[in-house]
Amino acid sequence: MKKAFILLCCWGWAAATAQTTPGIVGEVHASATRMSAATLQKRFLLKPGDLFTPTRYEQAQDDLHDLRVFKKLDFSTREQKGKTDIFIDAQDGYYIFPLAFAAGGKKSAAALSLAAGNLFKQGESSFFFVGGSADGISTMAGVTIGQDFFSLNYTKLNFDQRFYQNGWSNTFGVFSTTDDEDEYASRLLDQVHTRQEKITLTYMRRLSRTVRAFIRPEYVRYTYAQNRFDGGNHNQVTLGLRLTDDRRKGANMGALSGYGLTDKKKSLQNLPRARQGYAAHVFYTGSGSWTGSDYAISKLGAEGAWVLELKNRHMLVAELKAQDAFHSPFSDEITSTDLLSGMGRYDRQLRGTRGAGGAVSFIYYILRNETGLLSAAPFYEIAYVYTGGRYRPHSGAGATVSYKLWRFPFPFGINYTHNLQDGSNQVGFVFGGKF
Repeated sequence: MKKAFILLCCWGWAAATAQTTPGIVGEVHASATRMSAATLQKRFLLKPGDLFTPTRYEQAQDDLHDLRVFKKLDFSTREQKGKTDIFIDAQDGYYIFPLAFAAGGKKSAAALSLAAGNLFKQGESSFFFVGGSADGISTMAGVTIGQDFFSLNYTKLNFDQRFYQNGWSNTFGVFSTTDDEDEYASRLLDQVHTRQEKITLTYMRRLSRTVRAFIRPEYVRYTYAQNRFDGGNHNQVTLGLRLTDDRRKGANMGALSGYGLTDKKKSLQNLPRARQGYAAHVFYTGSGSWTGSDYAISKLGAEGAWVLELKNRHMLVAELKAQDAFHSPFSDEITSTDLLSGMGRYDRQLRGTRGAGGAVSFIYYILRNETGLLSAAPFYEIAYVYTGGRYRPHSGAGATVSYKLWRFPFPFGINYTHNLQDGSNQVGFVFGGKF
């Protein structure tokens, strides 16, 4: 009887461990409309001989969904000879779609973009963007193919840079449509006309499912009126690493043409349990005579984000950022808007030699259905920048209410931001941005 009991326990233990022991991937069979089977198999995370677990299988499926070029994407498995064969049935297509938009305020801006995907049957995505305002122009082109990402950007700005009491200066850029000149005239200390010209080349390589490395050389030149500040070349090179896992992916331009919605049904379902995602980013920027710069620049930065996605898909998001400019002339100092999350809208910023910031937001889905997603996202963000011999705060609170159609990748809505330092309020429309 004792031996029988021992044998029964051993059999139970073996059965339990057999259910949790990872299997082995056998053959991966794939078929698609445009892509070759070899291309689809290459883009699939699991390969013959790899460990097969439910988690890795789901991650591999998500990777294909994230290509956003499929109208149909079905997966199935079959146990054979102690291994798990995987079958992928895909219906892929291509898209090319133009989009124009405009922003208003005290200053206006307009832009035109062109997005394309899977034109060369590699699951690649590409884009072209050009925009302009009274302050200048910006244009960018890029492509993601396989494990590689390339982009080229050109920006030329022609603007007035204004400086106020307690270290504040106006924000600037092609799509900075606010104008603080009237609102803060009584606190204006100085202003100077500024020209900036920048050409940026970025190459990023995906090293694993979660890790990416990039290099970004930049040609930068500043010209100041009356030969003030640090006019001249500020050419620099940035190296960095990115780590991301289980973060909600961004815009899906393929949806405009009906592609990339293969996981919509899954996205509308509640999760079996809450899950966490994270992102981290560390980078170093350097320059000197070796980059053709007139100035020595040395900057180090780090960013991190944590996301808790609840069973009903609402999300709690926390972010931290820090930067230190060990060597930097005036034009390359750190700004408070670099350290904020981007959820708020401000017409002034702080600038200094180092700083840190944090933010927390909660994305609450008022409505989730087959048509789209309606969300409200209250937030709080704060940054401290070392300027004028001490750390000064730049903080804000507010909320964004936006709606995103599944067939239109950009959320649109309205944002309210209250600056907790000077009491100013910003209300404006939101098109795109974080979601």
